[in-house]
Amino acid sequence: MITGPSKTCTWIGPEQDPLKDWPVHYCGQKSIDGFSYCAEHYHRVYKKGSSNSGGAKLSKMIDKELAELELQKLIAEQEADLEI
Repeated sequence: MITGPSKTCTWIGPEQDPLKDWPVHYCGQKSIDGFSYCAEHYHRVYKKGSSNSGGAKLSKMIDKELAELELQKLIAEQEADLEI
């Protein structure tokens, strides 16, 4: 059975060896829609501009999603300031 990407980050990091260290501990943060990694680990695995980046379109999509998250954070902070 083939399943889609996880809803949480599946990064295990270089400090764990899945063949020796069991059970492995995953990052567990919310993954980027359609991918198996959170934003931080996606950029560690697929460095922007590398041959593994998945193309310019994918990189732009990730940058756009990160910018949207940052904007949502700023709006929430401003709304919290107004409530004080």
